[in-house]
Amino acid sequence: MRIAYGTQLVCLTMSDMKATPKDKLAQASQRYERLRRELASLAPQMGFLLTGSVQSRFFECSRQNNCRCHDDMASRHGPYHYWTRKVKGKTVSVSLTDEQLAFVREWINNSRALERLLKKMRDESMRAVALTTGKTIEEIPATRAR
Repeated sequence: MRIAYGTQLVCLTMSDMKATPKDKLAQASQRYERLRRELASLAPQMGFLLTGSVQSRFFECSRQNNCRCHDDMASRHGPYHYWTRKVKGKTVSVSLTDEQLAFVREWINNSRALERLLKKMRDESMRAVALTTGKTIEEIPATRAR
């Protein structure tokens, strides 16, 4: 049997359907513990964490008649690298060198990996709340975004 959970389809076997709420909570606890161990093993390996994204761009210069960049798209100047993020609701960009780009890209990937794992932990916590309260996940009020 398949049940939609958020954006995921969860496959349930007959033993899952016969399991008591206490058994289901124990299973959820085991899944959460596995995620917690994954977080604990990931943390020592992880370096800095950054939000945002990086992009590389090529530009035409302002010299209209004297530069090859206006005649040929492949001859544009660049690449110029930027790290972009939101600060107090406003988009802020910082230019980066090639060396800085590698570091910033790694730090953004670290942050995204951590967020994916934390989302799985939050989802498992919601399942546990649903099991202990006897409500469906849809009946539990959503948390407000910060």
